[in-house]
Amino acid sequence: MAPLRAPAPAAIVEPFVLRAVRLVLCSALAISAGAAAWARQLRIDAASTWARARATALPERRERSRYAGSESCRACHGAAWHSWHGSHHRTMTQAAAPDTVVAPWAGELPGDVQLRWDGDAPVVVRPDAAPEPVVMLTGSHHMQLFWLHDRGSDTLRAFEYAWSIDDAAFVPNAATLLQPADADAVYTWNRVCIRCHAVAGAPGWHAGTGRVDSSVAELGIACESCHGPARAHVERHRDPVRRWLAHGARPDDVVQPAALGATAATEVCAQCHAISIDRDEAGWLRHGPDHAPGDPLASWTELVRHPARGGGETSSALAAALADDPGFLDDRFWSDGMVRVTGREANALLASPCAAAGDAAGERAISCLSCHTLHGGSPDDQLRAGMDGDDACTQCHAASSYARREHTHHDPAGSGARCLDCHMPRTTWGLLGAIRSHEIDVPDAAHTDATGRPLACNLCHLDRTLAWARSELARWRGREVPTPHTGDTPIAASLEGLLAGDAGVRGLWAWHLAWPPAIAVAGDGWQREPLVELLADPYPALRWVAWRSLVRLAGDAMSSVAPGTLPGPAHAARITAASGSVHDQFRAAPGSPVADPRGPTLLRSPSGALDRTRVDALLDRRDARTLRLAE
Repeated sequence: MAPLRAPAPAAIVEPFVLRAVRLVLCSALAISAGAAAWARQLRIDAASTWARARATALPERRERSRYAGSESCRACHGAAWHSWHGSHHRTMTQAAAPDTVVAPWAGELPGDVQLRWDGDAPVVVRPDAAPEPVVMLTGSHHMQLFWLHDRGSDTLRAFEYAWSIDDAAFVPNAATLLQPADADAVYTWNRVCIRCHAVAGAPGWHAGTGRVDSSVAELGIACESCHGPARAHVERHRDPVRRWLAHGARPDDVVQPAALGATAATEVCAQCHAISIDRDEAGWLRHGPDHAPGDPLASWTELVRHPARGGGETSSALAAALADDPGFLDDRFWSDGMVRVTGREANALLASPCAAAGDAAGERAISCLSCHTLHGGSPDDQLRAGMDGDDACTQCHAASSYARREHTHHDPAGSGARCLDCHMPRTTWGLLGAIRSHEIDVPDAAHTDATGRPLACNLCHLDRTLAWARSELARWRGREVPTPHTGDTPIAASLEGLLAGDAGVRGLWAWHLAWPPAIAVAGDGWQREPLVELLADPYPALRWVAWRSLVRLAGDAMSSVAPGTLPGPAHAARITAASGSVHDQFRAAPGSPVADPRGPTLLRSPSGALDRTRVDALLDRRDARTLRLAE
């Protein structure tokens, strides 16, 4: 028998090591799996927490007896539903979610404000404060606002930064509206926005406590915003026999704005797109609307008419509004009664001869739907095809009579012959820019003398004076060339308005100084230094608009100076750097007006440099009255 031998050391150690390794690996895998499961559960718990918070904070979607919801329209009205679904009306108000937030929700904003995602919830984190979820959004076109829940009042308040889609940047809310830097920039959705950005929004405002119990039929601007409550219509047409019998017939239980008269159709839009005063605002704040689309506007609200248009008379409702807010008219109208803010086009359109005179004479009158459509047009502006040009006017005014040099006094093929630029110039402010006026008008320098509103002629001829435009208009109309007006100066109307006008006028000129059709007429290279002056404007919105125009005019010179988030102390250095780079770029620019005969008109000294003395004189006589344009 062979002698027994002790096993080699390796034979003993190897199984032990393998077992130990296996044990460690199994333990690690178990720990990893446990950690993953724990992390997954944390995410689920967090998502559930934010989902519950969002559900609690969103306005309650109550089953209102008369409303059915837009989804109920889809089966029968597929094409109309899909065109609405692709519009910015639908996305005006949405619950916050990964597929609805358009901003890159990450990083840090001034004030040590952190943005992060927690599950599917966008969250705002501040020092020494609990994270706040964004529960709701407004907008998806030019900018997006973010709403946080105020647990004390149950209101939704705006996060202090908005996302500018046009600029791909976060902008302080104070810079999104034309108002002084010290203006209160805290917005409450339940008090104002709910009126138009939801269907049948009811603030549920408790005046005694300041708390709200808000409810809506549907978030966003949906089918029943324009067509009215549809529950009876939907239930009736669930019967296939009734649906077949009604095929092709005019619905009698929903509103068809296109089938209404011109004024009534416009009044459907005027529910939101008007300057009006509710006859029972306290009742609306508590209980919501007691009217529906198609009801006569006068039955529940008063369309505001400026005293300048009403023989100086002021209604009792307007008098009360002015007692509460002395700036009510100035923040919405030019002094002659023309609307100066966007989103309130109904007042302007209804004041136009094309609407008012036609209706009064029983002739064809225009309505919002003459140019706009909510189904099938461009989502950008909801215009029907061709309605962004002369076709909008030649629906009624024969091109053979009006599209001629004898009428336009311009080359018929050139930009100066375009109907809209003369009769609907961009003299309305909104969305950080100039918007077309919806009061169809005839250019008249006397209106500019009285109001400061830019004259259509000078919006293209940026390098010309108001006196030049006054003389040209008189010559066109076969009138005697007027003697110089007491307010006429030898300075280009654009620069005079940019530096000395009121805040709204300054904004319109800042936008137009970089408008491509006007650049083609007046040339480039002289607008930049005057625009730099607006980077120190007391209105944050004007600094932002001036920045945008400078980027368009001098992109290469501005590209190294990031716009950041206006306003703020950190921006002072950027403004200084921008000023220097723009000045240097201007002086080196081809076509610099050193020898330009327009030099004095463009505030240039004989050397071609900006005439500081004349610039300062304009700044000294600036119209400094406070404006808070209520777009």
